[in-house]
Amino acid sequence: MIERDELTGAVVAARYRLERLIRGGADSTSVFAATDLRSNHSVIVRLVTVESIVAEGETSDAERGSLDPNQAVEAFQRHLLSVAGISHPVLVPPLDWGDTALRGERFVFIVTERIEDVSLRELLDRGRRLSASQTLVIGLDLCRALHHLHQLGITHGDVRPANVFVSPDSRARLAGIGIKRGISGTASMSIEQARYAAPEFSIEASATPESDIYALALTLLETITGDVPFAADSLAVTLANRAGKLLPVSADIGPIAVPIEKAGRPEPSDRSTAIDFGRALAQLAGKLPAPEQIASLTTESFRDTITRQLDAVVAEPAPRSAEPAVSVGVVKPADVAVIAPPAERRRYRWLWSGLAAVAVTVGGVLVWQTLNVESFEVPALSGVAEGEARNTVSQLGWNIVISVERSDDVALGEVIRTVPPTGAMLQEGDDLTLVVSEGPTLAVVPDVNGLSRDDAVAALESQGLVVAEVIRDDDAVPAGRVVSWIVTEQPNLLAGSEVLKGTRVEITVSGGPVLRNVPNLIGRSEADAQAQLVAVQLVGQRNDDVFSVDIEVGLVATQTPAVSGQLARNGVVAYSLSKGPETVELPSIVGLTLADAQKKLVEAGLSVGVTTGRTSSRVRSVTQDGTTLKAGDLVRKGTAVNLVFP
Repeated sequence: MIERDELTGAVVAARYRLERLIRGGADSTSVFAATDLRSNHSVIVRLVTVESIVAEGETSDAERGSLDPNQAVEAFQRHLLSVAGISHPVLVPPLDWGDTALRGERFVFIVTERIEDVSLRELLDRGRRLSASQTLVIGLDLCRALHHLHQLGITHGDVRPANVFVSPDSRARLAGIGIKRGISGTASMSIEQARYAAPEFSIEASATPESDIYALALTLLETITGDVPFAADSLAVTLANRAGKLLPVSADIGPIAVPIEKAGRPEPSDRSTAIDFGRALAQLAGKLPAPEQIASLTTESFRDTITRQLDAVVAEPAPRSAEPAVSVGVVKPADVAVIAPPAERRRYRWLWSGLAAVAVTVGGVLVWQTLNVESFEVPALSGVAEGEARNTVSQLGWNIVISVERSDDVALGEVIRTVPPTGAMLQEGDDLTLVVSEGPTLAVVPDVNGLSRDDAVAALESQGLVVAEVIRDDDAVPAGRVVSWIVTEQPNLLAGSEVLKGTRVEITVSGGPVLRNVPNLIGRSEADAQAQLVAVQLVGQRNDDVFSVDIEVGLVATQTPAVSGQLARNGVVAYSLSKGPETVELPSIVGLTLADAQKKLVEAGLSVGVTTGRTSSRVRSVTQDGTTLKAGDLVRKGTAVNLVFP
């Protein structure tokens, strides 16, 4: 495998000259600052080895393991084509892509806009930290971008500081869209990418909208604190550290801690969506000071930052008054008493007296301070933003303890009450608890399966939820009762889950049994007819066989209901098998006049066909289809016989 640095100076697709390697990509990806030789514009070119998109599962699950390199490249480019048309002011979509061979190795390349703004990664690497106000503005932009992607069914899959670029006014751009094809294998992650991986990657390797939000929460938290919670030197250890653990978001960063904590919860279903995260941040905008401009990095290089030398300042020793030299004699053994001269003994007595006086004075001050600790009245802080409340009491010497709970009356991030309450006297050094609103109280989603439609609606609306209704026929649930329900924005939630009031819950109400179309049984054998009915969960009932002119003996001649009918499950379809055509005995009509013969034939269900001879005489013989019949022969009912006269 070639070294990445060796590619500098190469020209990709006869158009893009690679100028400089940008560090920090995944093992299989190289990122270069490049020049578009056609337009002379600066661009970014990412090179991904074709081997990696086959081996590491960058293609879809259905294709994994069955694609050759050409198929893998084609699938990767199809994905890039699907995101190329995305237009959003925060997103940086791909401008060009393709595959190329460099130094004997095959790559796919992706070209994106070269953003002049500084990345969050550069800021953080140089020791910069952003204020909560600056972070909030960046977070709003990123939430809007991710919401746009998620609405289109696209997952970013690589949200991290290296892909976030900020301008001095804190406006953000999000790069990397389309670079990761929805991570399908954790093996393709770099150590840098692993720092922002959601805990569910330990069991589900595909990126999701929820994992995008988790990565965004970590990114915003790092911009304020400089730390990424639970990050380790390997993906496995990082994921193990995060499993089942809430993000340790300190209330010291202010009210922005609340939405960041919710976006970074360990269970994907407990996290905010992109739009909910953005709304929570927007609610805080009026409660934070206006963000200052982000200081430029162009005035100082990173090397200058870490190698700057400070001039050493050496303090001059304080002058000492001259003292008489003291001669030191030979050290005496420990059991020999040494008698000091009288002048030296007087000097030590004064020293000990002074020290004793100082000790008494200090002790008195400490006792006085202990007995004279100041107390202050707890001010009215209800409805005040947490940060403002902290500032209000910051000079009173109290230990501030933050407790959170939900409130329908107090806005997110504002103080609900204090402990002790307003007006109480509190000594310096004591705890003052600020109970801060975590937002409106949550609704508990009840289980309404099996309830009547009206009872289900009442139960949901009593929790402050919005109900949508769908009617669907169901064989198992009686008409008018709830078959199933779903929280439309979070389909995986179960009964007992907590959601924001106003969340939409869709209930499916049974319209009664599903009606089956009655199949056509006419002309089928009885076994075939029964199989047709069983297939649609209907029951066959055989009635007495019937005569049929058109249907062969033993086949179904009649059915009720007819083919156009509908029945519920286990509905009965009655049918009769054919006995063939009905026959009658030929009456004795030989020797009768035409009128008498015709009368007897009609009474028997027959009719007169062709007559030959003198009809004024009497019948001499009877025929049908060339066969001479005699009285008592069986003739198909309803047919005509021919009469022969002399």
